Amino acid sequence: MISRPTNPHILLGNQDIEISFMNRRKYLRISTVLPVEFVVQDENGKQITPWLQGFTRDIAKAGICLVANDLWWGFWDRLKDPSSLLLKIHLPFGHRTIETQATVAWMQAKQQDSYKVYKAGLEFKDIPKNKAALLFNFAIAKKYVPRVLIASLLLLAIVSSALFLETRSLNRQNHELISDYIDIIQKSSSLDETFLDQQSESLFYKERIEEIASRIKLLDENILSKKEEYDRVSRQSRKSDLAHDLEQRIFSLESELSRLKKENDFFRAQKKKREETAVFAGRKARELEKARSAVSGKILKGMFGWIRNRQDLSTGLVISYEGDASLEEACFTYDQALAAIVFSCQGHLREASRILDFYLARVNHGQDIYNAYFSNGQVFEYVIHSGPNAWIGLAALCYTKESGDDRYIAIAQKVAGFLLSMMDSECGLKGGPMHDWYSTEHNLDAYAFFELFYELSGDYEYRRAADKIKSWIERYCYTDFHLPVKRGKGDSTIATDTYAWSIAAFGPKTLYELNMDPEVILDFAVKHCEVTAIFKRGQQEFKIQGFDFAKAKNIPRGGVVSGEWTSQMILSFEIMAEYFKDINPAKSKIYFTKARFYTDQLGQMIITSLSASGKQDPCLPYATSPFIDTGHGWRTPKGDKTGSLSSTAYFLLASYGYNPLKAEFLEVSLFREYTDNFYEKTRLARVKDNGQ
Repeated sequence: MISRPTNPHILLGNQDIEISFMNRRKYLRISTVLPVEFVVQDENGKQITPWLQGFTRDIAKAGICLVANDLWWGFWDRLKDPSSLLLKIHLPFGHRTIETQATVAWMQAKQQDSYKVYKAGLEFKDIPKNKAALLFNFAIAKKYVPRVLIASLLLLAIVSSALFLETRSLNRQNHELISDYIDIIQKSSSLDETFLDQQSESLFYKERIEEIASRIKLLDENILSKKEEYDRVSRQSRKSDLAHDLEQRIFSLESELSRLKKENDFFRAQKKKREETAVFAGRKARELEKARSAVSGKILKGMFGWIRNRQDLSTGLVISYEGDASLEEACFTYDQALAAIVFSCQGHLREASRILDFYLARVNHGQDIYNAYFSNGQVFEYVIHSGPNAWIGLAALCYTKESGDDRYIAIAQKVAGFLLSMMDSECGLKGGPMHDWYSTEHNLDAYAFFELFYELSGDYEYRRAADKIKSWIERYCYTDFHLPVKRGKGDSTIATDTYAWSIAAFGPKTLYELNMDPEVILDFAVKHCEVTAIFKRGQQEFKIQGFDFAKAKNIPRGGVVSGEWTSQMILSFEIMAEYFKDINPAKSKIYFTKARFYTDQLGQMIITSLSASGKQDPCLPYATSPFIDTGHGWRTPKGDKTGSLSSTAYFLLASYGYNPLKAEFLEVSLFREYTDNFYEKTRLARVKDNGQ
């Protein structure tokens, strides 16, 4: 039997030691297990036991609860007042050990099956505060860090699940949005056809009614005349053969009159029915317009988001294609210009500046501007062309005009110097430093760039450069023969973008001054470059009317609709609608209707983003068919669902009614239709024009 120690705080026996509640509260704090080595010392500090092992049960700043089994018989009896313990507490990190002395505050003994377990409340003696704090903080960390980690993991799992569910919800919403948009477009198109068909038939019945009314009038007059003649003949004593003939003639005329009246009643009923159908279609169309405006706004917002989500936050470049593995990191300079212009005209100047900062850094380091880069900033295509340089210059000037910030003028100055170095003795710009060909498109780009640079700077050097290029284009690219616009000097190939950009760069007024009729230019593009192509969306097929890259009948591959080039044509129709708005409202409505029609056609081509970050936002593919020859030396991207930055960006510009070649918004645009209901006014005007 173990004897009782003399320490007044300790009560020995087979039962738990009785300790005051307040005394135990002082020491028992954090439950933490750490290995401890200890020896018992007498009042002189002499070691009276071998080194023994135990572990902590609780840790406080003032002491610990030590637990030890009866590993060495008799150590318990040696705990006599004022005996103390020398402790070595081992911390698991950094192989650190805290050495200190402690006195026994309380003690417990419990009998197990074959041994006893001793607990002792120890109070530290002269332990440095930093070591006591280290031990206590470690105990806290050891106890609560796992809990915090588990809670963090649970929170992360909850957040990840929420984000996953949100992404799935966004994906579903975007799919539904595009489905609704296409459905509205198709219903709207159907209502338009119904409206126009009923209007046309109503006009036909109206003309027939007027024709019958004229015949009825003549018959009435003829019958009246015959009856008067019959009355004169009937006054004779007996009827003559003449009277008999008149009687037969009157009967025949009255039968004809009765037939015409029945026909007239039928046509009137049909006319009324057509008018009622037209009114119904018009009412449904007006109801649909409200839904269309709301959905169209969401589509444009989603497309803008698709562009922004694909911007590399390190370099600022926006990836040009999504879906073609061979181009997944390519960022073409022309596309970057379009993205920067879209950002600028919508007031998202930070996103625009990220793109322009990339090119400004290269300009400041004396580097050339290449056609394409990787998203990490490395050169993707070691080719320098005049057109892409002019476009990045236009982007810098658009930013300057929209923001009033001239920090990117250095880009415009670099581009101006480069373009002037490409100008030959006849004032035409070559395709690039290593090229001898001349492109109408590139010269139109350069003309627009110099015109805008003059507008912003007032420097006549740029105005003179623009005038020289304009004269060169007039001399070598515009003709009054069967082909109004050539692809380049000595190149009679048809390129749709040269027609659209002639309207956007010069404007109708200047084209008329150059003896170039903008209506003839657009009419030629419609007749020779408009195609109907099949676009597949899952199991569905859509017939899309839009514009090919070149003259359709000369391309054996069949027609293909370009999202970007059709958008360029849409913007040109809007420019024409604005030009004729005051001088010929009827013609203005015709051009606006064309802009709307082709916009609806492209709307049926909208796809959803493939990337996880894109949340399946809406975007446009480059063309209705992948990897086909454009007829101009390159192929469309691979992949059935390859989103295109240039197609999406130009569709947005056309929808906003923003002309990037002049850096200005149009007064007549599809966007204003969404807000001002311009189309409904157009619809009512068409009714009036047709005499309904």
